[in-house]
Amino acid sequence: MHLRKLLLPLLAVSAAGLAQADEFHAKSSVSAVTLYVDAARITRQAQFDLPEGRHRLVLTDIPRTADLSTLQINLTGAQQTALLFREDGVPPRDATDPAVQAAEEVLRAAQAEMQLVHDEAAEARSEAEAARAALGFLAQLGSNEGLAESGADALRDISRMIAQEAGSAGQQALAAEVRARKIEEGLETLRKQVKAAKQALEAIQREDEDRLYLAVEVDVPEAGSAGIELSYFSQGVSDVMPTSEWHLSTGEKAEVLLKRGFGLQQQTGENWQDIDLTISTQQPLDQGEPSLLFAERRQIQDPLPAAPKQRVLALADSAGALAEPIVQPVVIEEVQSAWSIDTQGPGAVYHFDYPVSIASGADVLKLEMDQLTTEAEVVAVAVPRRDQTAYRVAHISNSFGEFLLPSYPVPMFVDGKLVTLGNFNGLVAGQEAELGFGSIPGLRLSRNVLSKSEGGRGVISRSNQQNEAVEISVENLTEQSWNIRLLDRVPYTQQEDLEITWQAQPHPVEENVKKQRGILAWEFDLAPGGEKLIQLETTLSWPEGKVLR
Repeated sequence: MHLRKLLLPLLAVSAAGLAQADEFHAKSSVSAVTLYVDAARITRQAQFDLPEGRHRLVLTDIPRTADLSTLQINLTGAQQTALLFREDGVPPRDATDPAVQAAEEVLRAAQAEMQLVHDEAAEARSEAEAARAALGFLAQLGSNEGLAESGADALRDISRMIAQEAGSAGQQALAAEVRARKIEEGLETLRKQVKAAKQALEAIQREDEDRLYLAVEVDVPEAGSAGIELSYFSQGVSDVMPTSEWHLSTGEKAEVLLKRGFGLQQQTGENWQDIDLTISTQQPLDQGEPSLLFAERRQIQDPLPAAPKQRVLALADSAGALAEPIVQPVVIEEVQSAWSIDTQGPGAVYHFDYPVSIASGADVLKLEMDQLTTEAEVVAVAVPRRDQTAYRVAHISNSFGEFLLPSYPVPMFVDGKLVTLGNFNGLVAGQEAELGFGSIPGLRLSRNVLSKSEGGRGVISRSNQQNEAVEISVENLTEQSWNIRLLDRVPYTQQEDLEITWQAQPHPVEENVKKQRGILAWEFDLAPGGEKLIQLETTLSWPEGKVLR
């Protein structure tokens, strides 16, 4: 930590004073968090009563994830004179922590309630067992050989008695079993309560027992209540994941609806309970000033022997090969939100107007924001060279006056039905975008090479030539008309010796689409059952002795 270097001069002067000061222990808790892309700025507070004089205020509940080189302290009712920081030898977390005791009490109560239900069900089933035992006895009594010597009247009375008692015992057994099953119906709710209590206790126990030690020497001008507020950064312990859903509504007037929010996780080593949450798109720990540019000195020297070639693995490929999949925690909570956004100045800052709680290393918290709606132009985009079907694409413009954050994966819905999971790369205000909403299986595409030849031509000056003719087809097997935009390509060159010509029937409506040379586009409407054919011929010519690449 850089804090040791920062504090050494101060500690040298005040070490004796700290040793003599009265010690007061304060319990702090996180009150506010600002989440950034690469860090979290955490604010924690503590309240306490101090007598007049010089004292030592001790805090032992700050997790090791805190970067105390960024620590800022504000005191009310007292004045700071010195600061002591310790990494090792910190007393462990108090086993009588009220949060742990409360969670354990909830778990014990739920488990006791479950045991009572089990006992009641067992008692009811014992009555059923007794009734079934009586039935067994009556069955044995009816088969007793000694009854054969009894008179007809006696046998009639005994049979009537056995039938009545057996019926009564059967009804008692059935009623007792029904009562037992009814009692056990409450077990499912209790099992859920026990599971929730165990999860709550586990979330608390996930908090690190190994904490930092911070001692603040203060002067108190007047006895009474005082407070301390600490603010610091923690890096790599939180994840801010913008979430979004795109819903396309078709019909007479196509519209696209965006549902957006945030998914949050944190691994600071302590739970955040009812905090004030802010999310910022800024990166305060990133580079904040231009890089230095140094003069370049060149020199010449004798050449070195050529080094043997070695196989090099690209960083991107190796990173992709070694990357492990993200495993989502099992606890997911959804919260309806009230929030505000500040877009003045650099970036955007989102503030949520209600308390937020996130357990460390356990919860994924989903914060819902708003729903934005805009008109859309829907077309079917066909790329026969690569695909067998056309795809539904909505053209939109960000008319909402703010940057729409990127997110992935993004569920894409058409008329309420999920069609695909895509990626959204973000959209600045005023920018246009094309959103893909899945394939259209009824729009079948084909691209067939009708002829392809290559050979020499000319009498005196020989050259090489390649000819290709293709037929592109789009067939509409759906029950609706589609506005189709079809894309294909012809080769291009930057060499004068390579001559490329092409012709198409019908001619494309656009060439060099999106400034990509050789990309062609056709646009047309296709009715149900209709088919569109496009003929495309390409010729390449180059001098003899050259090879086409």
